Amino acid sequence: MMKVLYVTASCLTKNTSANMSHNAFVKGLIDCGCDVSVIMAKDSWGKEDKALPRWESVKYYEYNAESWVERLRKKGRTLGGEVLQVDVQSETNIHKMKAAKDPTFFFNKNMVRTFMKKMFYAFVKHDSLYPLEYEMFHSVMAFKEKNSYDVVISNSSPAASHKIVYLLARAGNIKYKRWIQIWEDPWCYDLYGGYSPKVFEEEHRLLLVASEVYYVSPLTMMYQKKYFEDCSPKMSCVPLPFFSYTTEREQSASDGELVFGYFGDYYSQTRNLQPFYDALHKTGYQGYIYGDSNLILKSTDKIEISRRVTLDVLSDVQHKTNVLVHLCNLRGGQIPGKIYHYSATNKKILFILDGTEEEQEMIYGFFSRFNRYYFCNNTENDIIETIYKMIIDNSVSNQVVQEFEPKNVVQMILNKESLI
Repeated sequence: MMKVLYVTASCLTKNTSANMSHNAFVKGLIDCGCDVSVIMAKDSWGKEDKALPRWESVKYYEYNAESWVERLRKKGRTLGGEVLQVDVQSETNIHKMKAAKDPTFFFNKNMVRTFMKKMFYAFVKHDSLYPLEYEMFHSVMAFKEKNSYDVVISNSSPAASHKIVYLLARAGNIKYKRWIQIWEDPWCYDLYGGYSPKVFEEEHRLLLVASEVYYVSPLTMMYQKKYFEDCSPKMSCVPLPFFSYTTEREQSASDGELVFGYFGDYYSQTRNLQPFYDALHKTGYQGYIYGDSNLILKSTDKIEISRRVTLDVLSDVQHKTNVLVHLCNLRGGQIPGKIYHYSATNKKILFILDGTEEEQEMIYGFFSRFNRYYFCNNTENDIIETIYKMIIDNSVSNQVVQEFEPKNVVQMILNKESLI
């Protein structure tokens, strides 16, 4: 039996799209018959999302890692006690702030901005590269294993997952035959970040010490091979494994009137959802758009607009749909992970291509082999044409993409295989 240590700096009971994939990797290891141990962040809020599993056969080791909200609260008290409540439903906005000392005290925009700057600098002075995992780097050093692991797998995001393995190995707390790094997103050249020499240097340092490196987008791998040329021979591409919860709750017949669902954030700097919204409105079909954004879309009698919701609420909404919408990013090559989870259903999938011509060609080439998706360009007319095509074209399969099944993905990694 292969002995495997799986490491992530996130808490696997938290409902995030990244953790859905993390749990799928763990499930794949179990299905491959591995003896699995997991190092992860401890739930700092004392709450678990029951939709995310804990397997009895897995040995979990949890270490203190305060969430940014919790640290914000603590720092808020030391800076005058103004922050009493933070709405954790959104990571981009602070909706409710109450004055602990003076109930009549209210923030204006400048005061909030000044306060947030103080929070940021208070965090980064500890470790400018890992400001939110500083505590975990200390607590995780309590982990020690005398026997060598056959495989250690570190899975980001966050990138601190790889740093934890680096620190444990350097201290002699763990030994291994292979260290596999899975980068669901790059770090220095992340779509949501910006180039930093310090981040580039640290990412390079981590890549150099890995035995193998896997990316979940062929475009990301292509770019990373250019940026980190000396590490390119160890880089491969595998799909994200779909989360098993999806197959249990979200399989639904694709017959009947088309009902569309887009579920994910759509900030204008990363994705352009406007053409789909306009096309849906013009065709008159029913649809649900759930996610955070700076783009203001209005609900209609046929289109329901909502911000991000919990996984259980989202599942009920998805169950009403029979067409799932996947929208590519405007640039960068990263592929939104939901496409892999959608591929675990038997619903129709509208795959909207975007990015440069080269990026679109590579993404199309990667996913078209599965005959699972209705592809279109991100223009109103092309989306409308493809929507009508869905009604009469039965050549596209609505079956689960078995290549994305957790066991199959993990077998590819353990056997040192790549999709491209």
